[in-house]
Amino acid sequence: MEPIYILKDILQSRISNQTFYNDNLITIRNPEVRQVLTQLRDDEMRSIVKLQQKIDRLQDTSGIISKIFPTKPRS
Repeated sequence: MEPIYILKDILQSRISNQTFYNDNLITIRNPEVRQVLTQLRDDEMRSIVKLQQKIDRLQDTSGIISKIFPTKPRS
């Protein structure tokens, strides 16, 4: 399995976790529990942003490196 697919799977898992925290923040009234869930949600968001940036870099074919080392041979 290629690294890009592994990163995308991890990204989906992180998004699911964040959704779980958001859904539960709506119904939970205990301030301590809400604080923990908020912290976990924010941690997931930072992780999601980093993963998405890494995936974008792996998929980007317009960078200088791709111009120097093209994946497709020139005609």
